[in-house]
Amino acid sequence: MNEEAKKKLLRMIPHALYVLTSGANGKTAASTVSWVTQASFQPPLVTVVLKKDSHTWEVVKNAQSFVLNFLGKEQKDTAQKFFKHLETEGNMIGGESFEISPLLKHPLFRKMAGFLECRVVGTVDKGDHAVVVAEVLEAELGTVEGPLLLSSTGWQYGG
Repeated sequence: MNEEAKKKLLRMIPHALYVLTSGANGKTAASTVSWVTQASFQPPLVTVVLKKDSHTWEVVKNAQSFVLNFLGKEQKDTAQKFFKHLETEGNMIGGESFEISPLLKHPLFRKMAGFLECRVVGTVDKGDHAVVVAEVLEAELGTVEGPLLLSSTGWQYGG
């Protein structure tokens, strides 16, 4: 295989950036993710791909649900905060205030472009990442314009 061509082409797949939050068994996860897509109209499904050796994957597996917070197009600095594991401090994670989501009781960030509350309905556990298929149970628009595109940040994830 032409490794250079593969890497370049896979990095051309467009992705937005999100902060996925979840909580289970006294543990909270809040991580920037980029491999997300809509998968069905009825029922409304999304897929999110999570690295299998991550804290976030462990929490989502236990919770079987999550909130997908959509980053605004000017929130690169916020996205960068959630590349590493952060502990909850009161109603803050990484210096960002959060509320508890209405249905699933996970952290949600109001100062973003919006959020989806999602219940896991299946997973595909192949390779170094797991594909999580989830049904959208709730959606709300936020206070900033989105999305933040990975291509606009100068960062790369893929290839």
